[in-house]
Amino acid sequence: MNGATKDTDRKRPRYISDRKGFFSAEQAERTRKRSREMEKKVRTRLSSAKGRAKALAYFDELMRYDGVRAVELKEFREKGGKVVGTLCVMVPLELIEASGAKHIRLCSGYYEPVHPANELLGDAGLCPLVKSTLGSKMVSSDPLVDMADMVAGPATCDGKMKLAEMLEDWVPVVMMNLPRVKLGGTSSELWLNEVLHLKRKLSELTGRKVTKKALVERIRKWNEASELWNKVCDLRKGKDPPISGQDAMLVVQASQSDDIDRWVVKVRELLKELEEKVRSGGSVAEKGSARILLMGSPMIYPNFKIPSIVEESGGSIVTDELCTGFRLMADPVLLDDLSEKEIYSALADRYYFPCSCPCFSPNDERLTRLFNAITTFGVDGVVFHSLRGCHLNNLEATKIELALRERGIPMVKLESEYDEGDVEQVRTRVEAFVEMLKARRKK
Repeated sequence: MNGATKDTDRKRPRYISDRKGFFSAEQAERTRKRSREMEKKVRTRLSSAKGRAKALAYFDELMRYDGVRAVELKEFREKGGKVVGTLCVMVPLELIEASGAKHIRLCSGYYEPVHPANELLGDAGLCPLVKSTLGSKMVSSDPLVDMADMVAGPATCDGKMKLAEMLEDWVPVVMMNLPRVKLGGTSSELWLNEVLHLKRKLSELTGRKVTKKALVERIRKWNEASELWNKVCDLRKGKDPPISGQDAMLVVQASQSDDIDRWVVKVRELLKELEEKVRSGGSVAEKGSARILLMGSPMIYPNFKIPSIVEESGGSIVTDELCTGFRLMADPVLLDDLSEKEIYSALADRYYFPCSCPCFSPNDERLTRLFNAITTFGVDGVVFHSLRGCHLNNLEATKIELALRERGIPMVKLESEYDEGDVEQVRTRVEAFVEMLKARRKK
């Protein structure tokens, strides 16, 4: 099925016909309870960090389980508003906002929802992010996931593509056919048509035409947000970074579900505090910390297991090459021409060509970005993280490691699941890697 359908047109569910009877109320409540506990634990750990900027408290509250954003979106829907869930960084959020809808990122970072999805799928080797997102919807354990009136799902990896198909059992889905081989004009035109298709489906959902004026206004607001995000990242280039890698990821991921106008105001407040911290010589990193670049599979809040281990082990994450980190807002839409055709072309290009997702081939942009970041941020070593079952990143890791080896840059590859069972094993490897980087620096 390509595109959202009306409920009256929906076919019989492909996977679960009796959705209410498939799982017990006890399992659903257990999933909600443990998800709430997990988020609280991560939020408490982040908020108690020494030297942390006070302005980050806003983002803590925004991202909390069933917090203020869930309440706001519930009230918005009660008044007739529509909410669109996204499954990938490649969905143009400016377009969703211009249609009058609000957006939320559906990808789940909770561990417990993996279990109900496992019962349905029976595949222990499937990407845990995919299973967690599906499980959250199956047992209604994530308040934000249940807000979606429609889902936009670019077909990046196989897991995301089938996840979008499975979600059609609950909610209309717009599948976006992503050209994975970048061939210049041909691929660009194909992707532009997918963006225009999404525009039509959004208008059907909201009953509101996407006007050029509304779209340009939203693009300019997101460009302003991009500029602020890049300023925050620039402050991490110095020897005393004023914000941790975990908090930087928290801030940028908040943009995917927050009201972007408010996000801009709050990031300006944060930026002012961080700039003052830099002037006074303050830092959140320990003296002599190894400067780390983090890359690989998506890390969705509250699944900050890997970055927390890195920064607890004497590493300082000064930048990343993640679709859930730096890349979320690094690139603005280049509005050189305000004709409607050129506006949509610029919007489509911004979400396509800068993207260095491992689903693309060739993917030389990823190496270019990586080496530029290593130089610009003074990186000592690279931590490459792959979720178990993330075959694209596992394959990409080999290419990355060989390219880094040629330049004498150390890399450690970590593979993890959605649980705490491997924490100490990962910690041992990270601690050894960090100590090696510090020793290299001394020599």
